Amino acid sequence: MGAVQSGAVEMVVCDQLLGEVERGLDGRYFRGRLTQEEREELPSALARIGLHRPDPIAPKPILRDPKDDYLLALADAADAVLIVTGDKDLLDHPNLDPPAINARAACVRLGLLLR
Repeated sequence: MGAVQSGAVEMVVCDQLLGEVERGLDGRYFRGRLTQEEREELPSALARIGLHRPDPIAPKPILRDPKDDYLLALADAADAVLIVTGDKDLLDHPNLDPPAINARAACVRLGLLLR
């Protein structure tokens, strides 16, 4: 999740999000692409570099999957300008504020990849 403050790009995290990342890294997709050490280190690396916010409590129900509503509440609390995700529920949701984009689109916006 990205937020822009004072012209800098910051990633916003909370414990719930970091737990979701950790569980996702245990899946088959990442087991085939990252070493065990990399999968173990990534959540703590994200926690170190991310702007940490508390887990949202009782987020407003907006999305089809209510387990993801905390992401919108987290983005709102952090004044995020974008949600970076691979979750189709967020990517396909019309008029999401802030909007959701995938990691590739985020990298293009940051100038890390060419279109």
